[in-house]
Amino acid sequence: MSNSNSMNTILIENQPITYTIRYQKNRKSIQLKLTSVNHLNITAPTHFPMEDIEKIILEKTKWITTQISKLTAAASNPINKSISHNASILYLGIPHTLTFITKENHQPAVRLDEDQILLELPPLPAAKLDNLSYSLLKEWYIDSATKILSEKTTFWSAAIKVSPKRITIKEQKTRWGSCSSRGNVNYNWRIIMAPPEVVDYLVIHELCHLRILNHSDSFWREVGKYSPNFKEHRTWLRTNGILLMTIL
Repeated sequence: MSNSNSMNTILIENQPITYTIRYQKNRKSIQLKLTSVNHLNITAPTHFPMEDIEKIILEKTKWITTQISKLTAAASNPINKSISHNASILYLGIPHTLTFITKENHQPAVRLDEDQILLELPPLPAAKLDNLSYSLLKEWYIDSATKILSEKTTFWSAAIKVSPKRITIKEQKTRWGSCSSRGNVNYNWRIIMAPPEVVDYLVIHELCHLRILNHSDSFWREVGKYSPNFKEHRTWLRTNGILLMTIL
């Protein structure tokens, strides 16, 4: 059982950072996740002292400031503000060039062509073109994520010998996936921007929760059976996650 307490504030290099804490009964360590330039989500073992939590936050000052810098840079990146011709965007870990093709009397469409993502669009004023290209591209990513994640879930479910009751592809800003005690598995569609091996890791991670619904040593050993390099993939997500969360 987990619960959340009220909002707290701490100074990191003279900058106020708010944070909330979620306590988990079976958790053995603390996890910090920066969800905006001035807010942390913290997951901690039940009854972990507040003063120790604040001490750990201060010990992580360098990491927090680095993540803030990444988030600030990502937010100022033009690709995150508009989807434009010749912009670069990740798909399965590889940068792809967005190519806009104007077609008269043609149904708008998105196609993958080697290292390009082609957007076939009708002639429209700039503002309408921006809105259409954004919605089309996002829909294409979600459709691709649904197909690939469904296939990978089927494959890894057989390997791990588990059977999720339901798979849902969701719009999420702070989580990559989740697994409920009822056997429902959720994925963040943005994971489709990560390399295939990282996508596999996420699927394996969530499916292993169908066996062990916590992050104990036993859980990580189970993950390691199917994803021996899971620490590397987890690090990739922690390093690049903020950027992926700001795209589209």
